[in-house]
Amino acid sequence: MIPKQLPIKFFFKDRLLSLSALLTWALVSFIFLKSAELNSTTIWQAFALVSFIVLFFTSISLNKISRYYVLAVFVEVILLLILIYFDRYQIIPILFCLVASQLPAHFTHKKAMLILVVINIAYYFTLMADHPEQSIYTVLIFFMLQIFAFSVIGATLREQKAKEEIGAINQELLATRFMLKESSKKQERLRISRDLHDVLGHQLTALALNLEVTQHKLPDKYKPLAEENLKQAKQLLQDVRNVVKEMRSQDKLNLISHLNNLFSQLPNCQLNIQGNQENNSIEINSLTLNNQLIFCLQEAISNALRHGKANKFTLSVHQEKNLVTLELTDNGKGCEQIIAGNGLKGMQERLSEFNGKIKLLTQENTTTSGCTLRIQVEDNYD
Repeated sequence: MIPKQLPIKFFFKDRLLSLSALLTWALVSFIFLKSAELNSTTIWQAFALVSFIVLFFTSISLNKISRYYVLAVFVEVILLLILIYFDRYQIIPILFCLVASQLPAHFTHKKAMLILVVINIAYYFTLMADHPEQSIYTVLIFFMLQIFAFSVIGATLREQKAKEEIGAINQELLATRFMLKESSKKQERLRISRDLHDVLGHQLTALALNLEVTQHKLPDKYKPLAEENLKQAKQLLQDVRNVVKEMRSQDKLNLISHLNNLFSQLPNCQLNIQGNQENNSIEINSLTLNNQLIFCLQEAISNALRHGKANKFTLSVHQEKNLVTLELTDNGKGCEQIIAGNGLKGMQERLSEFNGKIKLLTQENTTTSGCTLRIQVEDNYD
């Protein structure tokens, strides 16, 4: 089944396909008019043929089904049925194949077949007066050609849709792989820094206290040595604290820099940064919040790639004291009705401990399409 809102862009991208449609119409028109005398009837017939091809290319350019599309197809069929009355060569019905080629992009298989059946019933009634039995075979032959054209275009559309879905899934996999790689690095650094602080740091503190107590109980001749050992223990403790501090500062990632690295892994995707931060940068104090924001934004980007067919994103960043507001806008096709699904609920759960507020806005009332994800959180140190 082909979605109703999928446009037949390949008619214009594939020059051979558009050229073959145009040449078929031109050849049929030439044969139909070649022996006709120049009079008002011939001029009207030529105008009808020109109107048909104009309506054909106009209707296939529409991105979604509308009353204009239905009206264009209806007029095309009426023009062909009228021209059949003047067709001495029985060649005009070939143009019904062009009509059939438009249907897969806007109608389901059942509705398209019903339309073709109605068209051919009307075609049969235009022929049955002269040769009823022969007319059945003629109609069936052209009906099979229409089904063939409908099936070929339908298969092409399904293949195009499958390629787009595979491309979106591939982009999502690349983004997920990058996220897992970065997350694993940060988690390992965080684990090592905590181990150094909790295990080695505590033991060195205990050692320094024991040396200080021992220093007061030793004879005077051993006190200088004990004092030197105490200084070394305190210096070693300070070195461990400096290492832990440096490792934690490395985990204090620039969120925007991280997103830029993420988009470098996604082909044909762009990220534009807007905000009130110097050099378009923002630092999140909480390591946990930083990771949760990355996961939320990554999920929003993946959904926009897969469902919205987006390839351009704009991130607006605003930070006042510990209040951080992020707005991620895409250029996808948007949505008519916003329903909070597992994705939005999952984001809300991730950010609940930071008083997070999640809101998804559609751009249908503006000059641009797409959606905007607004995230507002409180940033505090872990």
